[in-house]
Amino acid sequence: MDKQITLVAKHTFFTRLKKKSFWWVLFGPVALIVFSAAIGWGVSVFSSNKTADVAVVAPSEVQSAIKQNQKHLNIKVKNEKTETAAKQSLNNGDLDGVLIINNDQGTLLTQPKSNSIDTDKLKSFLSKQLLADKAAKYNLTDKQIADLKSPFNLSSKVVDKNEKKDSEAADAVKQILTMAIGIVVFIIVSTYSSIIGNEIANEKSSRIMETLLAASSAKAQYFGKILGVSYLLLTQLVLYGLAGGVIAMVGQKMAITKMVFSYLTALTPGFWFFTLAFVIISTASYLILAAIAASLVNDQSQISQAMTPVTLIAMVPYIVAISSSSAGAGNNAFIQVLSYIPLMGQSIMPSQLANHYAAWWQASLSLVLAILFFAFLLHFGLKLYKKNVLSYSEENISKQLLASLLPEKWLKKKKS
Repeated sequence: MDKQITLVAKHTFFTRLKKKSFWWVLFGPVALIVFSAAIGWGVSVFSSNKTADVAVVAPSEVQSAIKQNQKHLNIKVKNEKTETAAKQSLNNGDLDGVLIINNDQGTLLTQPKSNSIDTDKLKSFLSKQLLADKAAKYNLTDKQIADLKSPFNLSSKVVDKNEKKDSEAADAVKQILTMAIGIVVFIIVSTYSSIIGNEIANEKSSRIMETLLAASSAKAQYFGKILGVSYLLLTQLVLYGLAGGVIAMVGQKMAITKMVFSYLTALTPGFWFFTLAFVIISTASYLILAAIAASLVNDQSQISQAMTPVTLIAMVPYIVAISSSSAGAGNNAFIQVLSYIPLMGQSIMPSQLANHYAAWWQASLSLVLAILFFAFLLHFGLKLYKKNVLSYSEENISKQLLASLLPEKWLKKKKS
C-alpha cells in the first residue's frame, strides 16, 4: 500500500477515534437497546405482578380446586353467591373476571379494564381437572390416567439444503430480524457516510485541502480517508463482537443470556457471514458516494445539501426492509429484484435469506454484484474526486454533480 495512503488513513482513523462523536456512535446504539430492554422488562414485571380478581361460579369441588391453585393461575378467587351478583360486581369494576362453569363447559367474562388473565393456563388447568374427574368416574388406574395425560410430542423443524434449526427460536428471530437489519444498516451507513462527508467538506471549505494536496496526491487523500473511516467501522464491529463474547462467557448461566443466544444461534454462521459482508461492502460504497458528494461543497453550509442525496438513497432499502417485515412480503417480486441491486441489497437480502425467500446462491450472487459495483464505484469515484476536490463553484451541488458526470466535450459544446 502507498505510504501516503497509509498516513492519511492513520491520521483520519486516530483523529476520529479521539472525538466524542465516534464514542457516541459506539455506545449510542447499545444504550438505546439497554434502555428499551429495561423499559420492556419493567413493563412486563409490573404487569405480571398484578393478580386478577375472579369470581368462580361452579360446582363446589371445581371451585375448591381453583381456589387451591389460585397462586399458580395468578388469580385471586372472590366469593360471590350467585352468577347475577358476580356479573353485577364485574360491571361495577370490582372484579376482573367471572368464570362460569356448568356441564363441562366454561365461560370467562372480563371487562375492558381488567387485569390480564392467562386464559391458556386456566384452560389447561380446567382440562386436567376435567380429565381427573372423568378418570375417577370410570375407575381408571393411576397408570391409565398418566397415559391419557401424556401429550402428543410434535417437534417443528426448519429444513433447508444447508441447515436444520429448531423453528421456535428461528420464528422468534424472523419476526424482528427484517426490521432490525434495516434499522441497523441504515444507522451505520448514514453515520459513517456523514463522518467521511464532514471530514472532506471541512477540509475543503477551510481551504486546507490545497495544503494537503501539495504534500500528497488526490488519490492518497481519497483512498486514505475511505480506509480511515472503514477502520472506524471495523473497530466498532470488533468491539461489539468482543463485548458479545464477554457477555456470553460471564452470563452463560443466566436465563436471559441463554434465551438471547438461543435466538441468535437459530441462524446459521453462513447467514451472519453474509450479513456482515453486506454491511461492510455497502457501507464502503456509501462512503465513496459521500466522498464524491463532499468534494463538491464550497463551505460548511453546503454539507447537509451534499449529503442529502446519499441519505435519500440509503433510505430506500431501509423503507423497503421495514415494509417487508409483514408476513409473506418477501415473495413480492419488487422486493426480490431490489435485493440484487447494489446499495439496496444490504438491508433486504439478509432478511430474504433468513426467511427462506432466497437461497444461498442467490445471496452469493447479490454479494458478488455488490462487490463488482464497489470496485467500479471506487475507480469511477476517484476520477470525480480528483476533478472536484479543488474546484469551487457557485452553482447548485446537483448541477455540479451532473457537470462532473458529463464528458468534457459535451460541456464545451453546451458553453459554445
